[in-house]
Amino acid sequence: MKACRKLFLSLFAFAGICSLAQAGSRPNILFIVSEDNSEQIGCYGETRVHTPHLDALAETGVRYTRAYVPYSVCSPSRAAFLTSTYTRQNGHIGLATHRFSFHSKIKTMPAYFQEAGYYTGFIGKTHVNPESVVEDFVDFRGVKHANFSNTHSIKDYAEEARTVFENAKTSDKPFLCILNYSDAHRKFIGTSKAGYPTVNVEGTEAEPLPWIGVDTPALRREMRNYLNCMNRLDEGIGLVLKGLDELGVRDNTLIVYMADHGGDFPRGKTTCYEGGVKVPMIVNFPRSFPKGDVETAMVSTMDILPTLLQEAGLEIPEILMGTPLQSLQDPEAPRREYIHTFNTGSAAQLTYLTFGIRDDRYKLIYNPVRMISPVAISRYKLVPIPEALWDQGYVDPPEFELYDLQEDPYERTNIANSENPKLQERRHQLFAAMRSFQKEIGDPFLDRENIDYYLEEIADPSRHPKKQSREVWGHLREFWGSTPGQ
Repeated sequence: MKACRKLFLSLFAFAGICSLAQAGSRPNILFIVSEDNSEQIGCYGETRVHTPHLDALAETGVRYTRAYVPYSVCSPSRAAFLTSTYTRQNGHIGLATHRFSFHSKIKTMPAYFQEAGYYTGFIGKTHVNPESVVEDFVDFRGVKHANFSNTHSIKDYAEEARTVFENAKTSDKPFLCILNYSDAHRKFIGTSKAGYPTVNVEGTEAEPLPWIGVDTPALRREMRNYLNCMNRLDEGIGLVLKGLDELGVRDNTLIVYMADHGGDFPRGKTTCYEGGVKVPMIVNFPRSFPKGDVETAMVSTMDILPTLLQEAGLEIPEILMGTPLQSLQDPEAPRREYIHTFNTGSAAQLTYLTFGIRDDRYKLIYNPVRMISPVAISRYKLVPIPEALWDQGYVDPPEFELYDLQEDPYERTNIANSENPKLQERRHQLFAAMRSFQKEIGDPFLDRENIDYYLEEIADPSRHPKKQSREVWGHLREFWGSTPGQ
């Protein structure tokens, strides 16, 4: 067994970071994360929704048209943007509810800012293990559970956020408020018990998103409710922004909005397809970011933490893998050449390994293990969609998938085996770049022996950590030589 090199274990020690600016001049930060939605927002061209508050943030801020997550499932995505490291570095390669976790006490966004004198608030689910890497550095905690059934109204979120703003003002500190909304996670609730959204999507059904590749009455009904979730999300954000305005702190507040990954539909969440990894992202802070700008460069949600640190005048540790978004304002600054994505299926019963890399035009997906994808089948059964309509290239994919995103944005035609020599050359170039990246980050899954170990561990229930115990997955020790708490 070849364990990967132990990157970052010592580098993630909780050393203090120095502030480069006085508290009075540092911006407040409102970081808003929604769940399980793609770009179904008015400012991204979706005409069926009513999202005036997000649209206004884009109109006076920067809207990113090619923003990506490195893993299209909740816990791993959060593990990445909270630390600005890839899951194959930090160890959190699956859902927290299934005992997946960081390999050690990794430093997260709240820790950086609390140590720098910020008042920190965290609202909504944590959903990473161990929770202490977040919870121990939060001054105010609200709406802790997932709220998938909307037992908490969007008013609750707004009230909790306002408490963060008021407490920070009383303490004479800038605030970092991380606000996690459950919309639009399944189940898609068209109208909550509290009566939101107040503006509903017209009709009783809606045409499915084109990248799903199928259209049924059941999916149309789900789509209408999904779009209503987007309306409710926007109304909730509007209530939070009203609190900022009423307290007179809006002008000095950097606002970031993004989704943790794409919509929970076939060929979306849990995949390396665009429907899963491409997300909306808006940054609004006219003092530093151009008003009404549309940025087309490829960016990552891992860029958020370095961006916030730079805007607050704080040091950016070299271990962070993201790049401050402010650098894009320099036309001469280098742009990201590749986006790297990864997925394990995120739970034992859904295990399916897939790796993705895209450049400006082409995407290569590598499926190293020949097997039917249980996670793909699960997405079809959730709706449900008749088996006769399933995309077999998604359910039982080949080893390599190559897509021309310029000519085929919904990734319907796999050209990996094209006889065109230019396409073959591009496929080999992308695969070489993928392997080089895996070496760079110390990806344990670069080694086939580690893939086999992981699949054997997942397949053996006796090796699964029990949910109510302190046990951890064996791959944390095998791949990274450490476990949470060490």
